Amino acid sequence: MSFDALGRTQRTIAEELTSALFSSLLPQSLLFSGKPGSSRLTGALDLAYELTGGNRNVLRLPETALFLSRQMTNEFSSAISLFERHRNESSKMFLIETVRKILLQYHYSIAELYEGKKAAVKGSGTDSDGKGDSTLFGNAEAVDSIILDMEDRTEWDDESVSEVVSELRRRVTPDFMTLGKKSAGATIDEIRAIQNWLEDGSTEKCVIFENAEDYTEGAKNSMLKMLEEPPEHSHIILISEYPSRLLQTILSRVRRFSFPELSRKSISSFIGERYMLYGDYPSFAAFFFETGNSDEDRKTVHDAAALYSSCLIEGKMMERSDENRMFQDLERLSAYPYFLSLVKSYLDEALSSGVKISRVRNAWNHLSFYISRNEIFNMNIRYALDLALREVADGK
Repeated sequence: MSFDALGRTQRTIAEELTSALFSSLLPQSLLFSGKPGSSRLTGALDLAYELTGGNRNVLRLPETALFLSRQMTNEFSSAISLFERHRNESSKMFLIETVRKILLQYHYSIAELYEGKKAAVKGSGTDSDGKGDSTLFGNAEAVDSIILDMEDRTEWDDESVSEVVSELRRRVTPDFMTLGKKSAGATIDEIRAIQNWLEDGSTEKCVIFENAEDYTEGAKNSMLKMLEEPPEHSHIILISEYPSRLLQTILSRVRRFSFPELSRKSISSFIGERYMLYGDYPSFAAFFFETGNSDEDRKTVHDAAALYSSCLIEGKMMERSDENRMFQDLERLSAYPYFLSLVKSYLDEALSSGVKISRVRNAWNHLSFYISRNEIFNMNIRYALDLALREVADGK
C-alpha cells in the first residue's frame, strides 16, 4: 500500500487516499481536518510524495512547499537529543525528517520575499565560513548541507556526532523555524508567490497550508482565489483543526478527509515501532517534551500541572505569584500542550484515588470548556486557564 507512514496510524484514511489517487478520483484541492497529533501532516507529506515524486524517507520533496503553523521547538529538541544519545538509524531518520519539515518552508518561490533578511545564528556571530551572520535562506542551505551529509553516513563517533549536533543547534533556532515571522502561517505575498510558482511549468507541484483558519482575512481571500481556479498540475492541501473558521467558499472547493484523534495506546505503539522507545505517552507533544528537555524542566512542568490540578479540584485560586511563575515557565519552555496532557492525567488519577466524581467532573468540564473556547476563538491560553480556575473557585 502507498502512504506507508500514514498507514501506521490512520490506515483507513491511507486506504481511502490510495483508492482515490489510483482511480484518478482525487481532486486538486483537499482539506485534512482533525486534532493536532492525528497524522494530518504525515498524510499530506505522503500524498505530496505520491503526487510529485522525490524521496519520502528523508523528506526530500523539491516540488512541495510547506507553510507550517505548529511550534517545532520541542520536536527539534527531542530529535536532536535522541540522536545525540542513541546514534542509531531510527534516531538519525527522526532528526533528518524533523529538520526537513522546517526546511520545506524555505521554498525557492518565496526566497525573493526574504532577500537580505538575516538569520539569528547562535554562537560567535559568524557562519561556518567566517563571513558573518548568513541570510535566512543562506542558513537554510547550510542546514540542508548538514542533513545531506547525514543521510549516507552509517557510523558515528563522539566527534562526528558532536559536530553535527552543535552546528544544527547553532543554526536551527526558534527564529529560523518560523522564517523570522512573528505570526505563523502564510502571508498574502507568500500565497501570491506560490500561485505564480504553481502556474509556471508543467511538472506536478504541491503546496501544504497548515492551520489555514488562523490566517489573516487577506491571506484567506488570496487562498480562495487560488482554489477557485487551481493551476493545472497543482495540488493544494489545507490542514485545519477548526474548519468551521474557514470561509464557506473555501470549504466548498475542497474535498475533506477527517482524521480521528489517536488513542494513547496508538501513539505509544507508534513511538515504540518508529523510534524504538517504549513507554506510555498521552500525546506526541508529551513524547517530544519528555525526550527533548532536561529533568529540571520536566519537573518544573510536572509541578505546575500538579498544583494547577489540585487547585482546580479543590475550587481555589492559585497564589498570584505561583500563577505568574507557572505561565512564565510554560511560555519559556513552549510547554502548554504537554502541561495540558499532564493536567488531564492528574484529574484521571484523582478519580482513581477516591476524590468525589462530581468535583473532578466539575473541574474537567470548566477546563475543557475554556480550552475549547481558546482554540475555537483563538483566545490567549493563559486567559483560558485562569478563567477555568476562577469559575471553579467562584463555585459556578
